[in-house]
Amino acid sequence: MPAHPAPHSDWLLRLPKGLHRRYAPGEAIARPEGRANRFFVLDSGLARICLNAASRDLVIGYLRPGGIFVTHTRAWVEALEPSEVVSWPVEEMLGLIAREPELGLTAFREIGRLLHGALSLIEDLAFRPVESRLARFLLAERQAQGSDRIRLIDTTEAMASALGTSRQTLSTLLNRLIREGIVARADRRHLDLLRPDRLQDLSELSSG
Repeated sequence: MPAHPAPHSDWLLRLPKGLHRRYAPGEAIARPEGRANRFFVLDSGLARICLNAASRDLVIGYLRPGGIFVTHTRAWVEALEPSEVVSWPVEEMLGLIAREPELGLTAFREIGRLLHGALSLIEDLAFRPVESRLARFLLAERQAQGSDRIRLIDTTEAMASALGTSRQTLSTLLNRLIREGIVARADRRHLDLLRPDRLQDLSELSSG
């Protein structure tokens, strides 16, 4: 049972006999070749969802506390922070949703959020320049973290992968935003978004 109050705590507590497991940073929570067919909730921590092919990773999203995923996909789910997961066989979860429809609504909302993120990634890669994708990423983190000071949740390489660019290009663009007074580097792991309005303008630009 989580010691912290969180929006997902109420419905998570109503789920029976889930398997609790803790993961260290860098440890795989789910992998494509895994045989398990389980439905899991990230109770605490942070995890990255990515596809891997030809020795390259494509980050397609992040799981935060309360996030739901399943193990039988082609995606890797990797803990970025010490994380705790509660899981059930998919067959049991479907039965529980049938008895408690509100849990099904929560699951569908989470799936919709992940699908929205995946479609946004496709749209960004197809139609937006890298600077616009970076602005959208920073604004999305501002909303998710509820602050103009955002924590950089992943490595520079992974962020570059999520934005479909190189580490060098990402560093160049961040330094440009800093020089223009749009963001400031609070410390090694945090950025202050000084001009969200300007980031919004940049996020709406398209490559035409």
